[in-house]
Amino acid sequence: EKFIAQYRVLPGNEFAATEVNIIPPDCKSLDIDGIGFSVNQLKTMSLDLFSRKPEKRLEKVKAFGMEGRLNHIYAAGDYLFLDISYHNKTRLKYDIADFRFKLDDKKVTKASNVQSVELKPVFTLFSVPVFSKYYRNIFVFKKLTYPGNKILHAELSEQQISGRLITLGISYKDVLDADTLLSD
Repeated sequence: EKFIAQYRVLPGNEFAATEVNIIPPDCKSLDIDGIGFSVNQLKTMSLDLFSRKPEKRLEKVKAFGMEGRLNHIYAAGDYLFLDISYHNKTRLKYDIADFRFKLDDKKVTKASNVQSVELKPVFTLFSVPVFSKYYRNIFVFKKLTYPGNKILHAELSEQQISGRLITLGISYKDVLDADTLLSD
């Protein structure tokens, strides 16, 4: 995604190679301002974060025998890495229907308009459809800033008719206090 190899192919020779193997030393890196990390780089950084023990536990929520935690927030370049985990304390497995991130108003009065913006991560480390006891994942967002009167909600919903919906609130202060992740 961040490298290029260029070849000039001349037709007409019956002995010309029909398959060309492009190896990394033949590639030249692209130096384009504004281009972010490649998917492989995001995956490598996310796996590094996943291998670390969650130590901070910035936010925490409990509902329906489930506990959700925001373990850590890291920043690297123009990216934010959210380390989120869930602990299922029930005997029923949790079938994940959807994992959504929404930016909502902190306080909502009855007579006001409410603005809610759904955000999509640019990279998610794992796509696990079901878990029994423990679930942890790293979600990567492109540079994310929002006003202090808004809150980022990470919403985990279950399939079927279940009412088990867990919403974890992430304050802007936590985003601003993100630890720096050094990239290679």
